[in-house]
Formats: sequence, structure tokens, C-alpha cells
Amino acid sequence: MKMKQIVLWCLVLIHTKSMCQVGYSRDELISRLMNDFLLKTKVPGISVAVSKKGEIHYAEGFGYADLENNVEMQATTRIRAASVSKMITITAIARLVTEGKLDLDAPIKKYIPYLKEPFTTLTTRQITNHTSGIPHRPTHNKSKKKNYNSTRELVELVEETTLRFTPGSKYEYSSLAYNLLAGVIEGASGKNYLDYIQEDIFKPLGMERTAPDEPSEVTKNEARMYLFKKGKLILDKKYFNGSYKLPGAGFKSTSVDLVKMMEGYMNGFISSSVAANLFSNTELPSGDKTNVGVGWRIGRDIVGRETVGHAGSWQGARTVIVHYPKEQLTVSLMINAQCNIFIEETAHTLAQLFLQEELSNKNLKALERKIIVEYTDENDQPSTAYGNVLMSKEGFGKLIVNEDIKLLKQNNLFYLGTDNLYALSSEFGLLFLTIDYDPSFEGKLYLYQARDLKREPMFTLK
Repeated sequence: MKMKQIVLWCLVLIHTKSMCQVGYSRDELISRLMNDFLLKTKVPGISVAVSKKGEIHYAEGFGYADLENNVEMQATTRIRAASVSKMITITAIARLVTEGKLDLDAPIKKYIPYLKEPFTTLTTRQITNHTSGIPHRPTHNKSKKKNYNSTRELVELVEETTLRFTPGSKYEYSSLAYNLLAGVIEGASGKNYLDYIQEDIFKPLGMERTAPDEPSEVTKNEARMYLFKKGKLILDKKYFNGSYKLPGAGFKSTSVDLVKMMEGYMNGFISSSVAANLFSNTELPSGDKTNVGVGWRIGRDIVGRETVGHAGSWQGARTVIVHYPKEQLTVSLMINAQCNIFIEETAHTLAQLFLQEELSNKNLKALERKIIVEYTDENDQPSTAYGNVLMSKEGFGKLIVNEDIKLLKQNNLFYLGTDNLYALSSEFGLLFLTIDYDPSFEGKLYLYQARDLKREPMFTLK
């Protein structure tokens, strides 16, 4: 069905207004959430890391990095970063701007002397904010089979393409365009692209396990790659070489290393003025905003807090990094399977547990009540279904619908310990559910993507 609004009327709900401290710790709640996440999504494993104000507050792995050999996932397990690799390259760009070696708005010909027309007048800002006009992928699939060993080769791969529109005029996501940033970094730093990344970014930030993605023997520190085929999780045995898009999607990393990277945005490694520049929304000539800054996607969470981040999806990986600039909080998640997970929502959900001093509980009384579900079906017609809401006084419950409605078949509910926020554990990850009791019962279920700032509820419970 289409993602339309669903209305649920709860016939009876018992509730008391008294507040008390919950009977479980934050870590215990995260463990419950993540283990239920694995059961619902059926992914092999997930790595989680959270840092706040420059210190790692949480780092844990759940499930398996290697199902065949029963190797458990760790927060230090290395997984393909996919498009979160762009943020590694962006951090190098930000460092060079901080050092006064790079002008985001200068023609990149200044840094790549050998660059050919019509790419010479492009700016680093246009490339990073996806307004360059360069297509997302190479012209020929055969290009993906080659092993690229130099920045010059990466640049030449871009030069084989044709600009799709006038640079700066519109937004169109392009991983291939990031190849040019390797040339920009080399020209601005005077070093080889990878040398600069490794010596001037990874080393000072303590990113000890981040490196270019290369085929290697699987060890206990490396995750195997999985995918879903006809709904069944299988091992992905074929390795696709990502060297053709190294700056945009070609690194391996860990959830711990990714939150360490963000510490550089808080401790002066990246100056505050440069960070603010990177996190500024891009405005097109039309006046429309893209909700993308210099590489970073601009967003906000369920209660309106500003976020920046980026997600990735590629062979054997689904990844995300989300940063709260004002709160100086970062959440990184890495899954070792290519899958359809709403990973931004999952990261935002976990972030709520670190954006409060302590967990509290609205002390829900145990209940089991029938509900009527009204929703719009695939044909935009109103339909009715029946189900149940169950909730324990500790804040754990279920939402059960008797018909197979997208996202709402049988889902566990978890109170997040603050205000009216709950997590609904679905086959697509953790989603936000808000429940209010005064003056009457009303719930709203949210599903959104990083660049959607409307945050309108997809489902309403009454």
C-alpha cells in the first residue's frame, strides 16, 4: 500500500499521570530495542556508537558480523561505509578550509591543473552540495570493473561524462562527482589524496580502523556482506570493487571511528566557522532550498532539534551518521547487509535516549483493548481493520493489527523515557510514535527521510 495516513480509535486506555523513574537503565533499553530490531528486520548484525561533547558514551555491537562462523558484531567491526564515505572526504575538505589552503568557491581548475573542459569552472561547493551537474554514475558499466590506483584515473572517469544541467542551477545527487574532490585535496594539500586522508585526518582523529575498501580475508574484525533475496537473508559472495568511487563510497570504517571523526567538528580540528559553513542549507537560484550543505544533509528530529548527517547503502552495507550540532551529540549505525531500513529514523530514535539526563516513566497501567483501524488502501479507498493495543506499566507494549497493513501487522512498542515519545519496532527499523493522553488519547506515527523537514505523521492513532 501507499504510505497514507491511518487512523486508529482506541476504545479504552487506562493511564495515570504520575511520573516515576523507570525500572531499567538506558543501556538495558538500548539492548531491548536493538535485539528486537534484529528480530524484526532480520539483518545479521548492527554496530552502534554514540558520542557526546567529545566523549564516547556508548559503543556496542548486536547480532553477527559473520553468521557462518558465529562471529559476533562489535562496535569496532569494520563494515563498508558506503556513501557515508562522502563525509570522510568532506572532513578532509573542511580541514583544508580550516587551514586556509582551500577556497570552497574557487574554480577547481586552481587545484586540478590538468582538468579538462567543461569541468574547470566547477567549484568545490557545487560538487559537495550536488549541484555540479555531473551524473551519479560512470558512463560505462565496464568502468566499474577496473581497479583505480590514482586520483588522475578517478578524474578521467568524470571527464568521460557530460554535464546534465548548468552547474548551480539544481540539485541532483552524484557520487561520481566526488571523484573530483580527490584531485582538489591533492592540489590544496600538496599530498597524495590517500596520504592526506590517512596522515592528516585518520591519524589525528584516532580513526584507526578506517581505510579504503579492498577485498581482504574475513577476520573477526571484518564483517561479511549479506543481502536479501526474495525476502531471505543470504551471504553476498561476489565482491564489487568500489575503487572507481573511492571518495564518495569506497571506504570501510567502524561506528566508533565515525563518531571519532565528528569529535573533530567540536574540538577545533575543524573550526566552528567552517563547520557552520558546511552545515548551511544550499539555496538554488529558484529560491528553493535543497536541505543539503557542503556534503552534509540538513535535517531535524521528531521534536525539532537540528541535525546534520548522511546515510549510505551499497553491497553488504546500510550505514548512517547523525550529528546534533547544538547538543554536540553523534550517533553512528552500521549494518552488514544491503537492506531497506529507515536508518535515519532509527538513529534519531536512539539519540533521544542521550538527549535527556535520565529516563522517566509515565507509569502506564497494564492494558489490553481492542482497536478499530481506518486507513487508505492502495487504491486510495477508505478501509477498516481491527486489532489490539497492549501495554505494560513498565512502558513496553504491542500494536497488533489483524490485517496485513504496511508497517502495522504486529509491532513492539517501547517508551523512550521522556515526554510522549515511543519507538515502534518495525520490519524497516525503529520509527517514532508519539502518544498523548490529555485531553484525549491520540498517537502519531512518523516516517521520514533525511532531507524531508516537514515531519508530518504518516499514521494517526485515536
